[in-house]
Amino acid sequence: MTMEQFFPTFFSALVSAVLAAYSAYAATKKAADERDRVQAAAIARLETKVDLLSDRVDKHNNLIERTYKLEADVANLHEYVKIGGTE
Repeated sequence: MTMEQFFPTFFSALVSAVLAAYSAYAATKKAADERDRVQAAAIARLETKVDLLSDRVDKHNNLIERTYKLEADVANLHEYVKIGGTE
C-alpha cells in the first residue's frame, strides 16, 4: 500500500472510530440521564410516603400517650371509689 492510498484509508478509519466512540458516549449519557430522572422520581415518591407514614406514627404515638393517661386516671378513680370517695 502506498502512502497515497494509506492516508485516505487511515483518515476514513479514524473518522469512523471517532464517530462510533461519540455515538456510544451519547447513548450511554442518554441512558444515564434517563436512569437519573427515573431514580429522582422514585426518591420523591418514597419521601412523600415516608412523610405520610411519619404523620400517621405521630398520631398513633399521641393516641398511645393519651391511652396511658386515661389508664392512670381510671386507676386513680378505682382507688378513689375503693376508699370511699368522700371529698
